[in-house]
Amino acid sequence: MNELEVFYLQNRETMTNAEMDTHWGYDKKRFEKIGYNVRKFYLQEKGLQGYHKDLIKMGVDKIDEVGVRETCRQLAEKYSVAPKTVKGDYGHMKRYGIIK
Repeated sequence: MNELEVFYLQNRETMTNAEMDTHWGYDKKRFEKIGYNVRKFYLQEKGLQGYHKDLIKMGVDKIDEVGVRETCRQLAEKYSVAPKTVKGDYGHMKRYGIIK
């Protein structure tokens, strides 16, 4: 987890996303995006989609065997989502240790 994600977890009860953005000098909704990913993938407060569950079942070894790009393309086609969505979510899930 990077320092912004740790900062979000430490301060999410006491600061708003806008206050966190100001603290770090961001003028865009950076902590809104960070918070969404942390809540969805690290804290698992939001439901996972079918392709998320498939990625978890496959595991890193199987995904690497087929290739990340190809795996994401196949799942995107199967679930009618954009390949970059699947690939981005895969990156978050791998970073937070959901996919092993």
